[in-house]
Amino acid sequence: MTLTNLYKTPWPWFGGKADAAPAVWSALGDVDHYVEPFAGSLAVLLRRPHVANRTYHSETVNDLDGLLCNAWRAIARDPDGVAEAASWPVCEADLMARHLALLAWRAAGNAERLMANPDFFDARMAGWWIWGQSAWIGSGWCSGQGPWIVGDDGRVTKRAGSRGVARQLPHVSDNGRGCNHAGAREEGVGAEPEYHPMTMPELRRWLRYLSARLRHVRILNGPWERAVTSGVLKVITVRSGKGCAGVFLDPPYDDAVRTGGLYTHDAGAVASECRAWCERVGDDPDYRIVLAGYDTEHTSLEARGWRVVEWFRGGFLKGGMAQQGARDADGETQHQQRRERLWLSPHCIAPVIECPRQASLFGVLA
Repeated sequence: MTLTNLYKTPWPWFGGKADAAPAVWSALGDVDHYVEPFAGSLAVLLRRPHVANRTYHSETVNDLDGLLCNAWRAIARDPDGVAEAASWPVCEADLMARHLALLAWRAAGNAERLMANPDFFDARMAGWWIWGQSAWIGSGWCSGQGPWIVGDDGRVTKRAGSRGVARQLPHVSDNGRGCNHAGAREEGVGAEPEYHPMTMPELRRWLRYLSARLRHVRILNGPWERAVTSGVLKVITVRSGKGCAGVFLDPPYDDAVRTGGLYTHDAGAVASECRAWCERVGDDPDYRIVLAGYDTEHTSLEARGWRVVEWFRGGFLKGGMAQQGARDADGETQHQQRRERLWLSPHCIAPVIECPRQASLFGVLA
């Protein structure tokens, strides 16, 4: 088989905004400088409809998670090394062993080396992180929220109160996802089939594509506020009045609208901090800002001239709130994705689809 969709990451991501990307770019337009302070899977950046890596057009992304930033840096610098480490069968024992190894790598301060040395990355840890993210069910990969640790005797042991890993089955409910996607397989041919080596050629091609795409993307590793200062946003074309900066903010959902433990870095106040920043700078004509959230999170912005857009499409559920919600009488979870929204700052381009607060593309919300 041959992979055809290379403009996405080789791992699933809780809260990914792939389906929201068209609405985001419709609102931002072809901005001179694009900034994504919560990198995640870079679903919006990678789906930019404009030509990438152009002269005098800048792109900057940021994330607090050192393991994620290590993965992005390693993909950009050594895609083949990452592919080699990520090419491995889905194995429950290895899922736990690699999970523990990744936590130990981070605990040893290696994530801080990303900040201390611009040439530092660990391709093997990046590949293991990608592989594990692809085999893990739900959220919480490398969150340190689990009781299983490596004991003094070198065996796994369960110890309450530890910052270890949870033990669970790997993802086996379909033909594979992320770096284990079925499209990356290469079938044997002939009477005596010959198979590709452990490192899948299609995965190599995928990561090489991403490496080229990320060639001129600046990757920051730290708090989101550092990526949205005027010094970062107002590159020379913006300062000179010849262009504008576009910002896509996709913070963790506020504590008031979701359950805890969904994110590796679970800070429930970040969404309100992002909203406060939007209130301060939203009127600046140099900025076009799109803020993602749950339908009740950022309504105060609408009184300041921000428009609200509903981006949910019918069909397969995706995104952060897809599996979050109350249970009905039969015990089934009622999805909340229809309540996802984008808030557009006053200087954004008029969206293709705008929805009133209680209207839906598919009828009236209950």
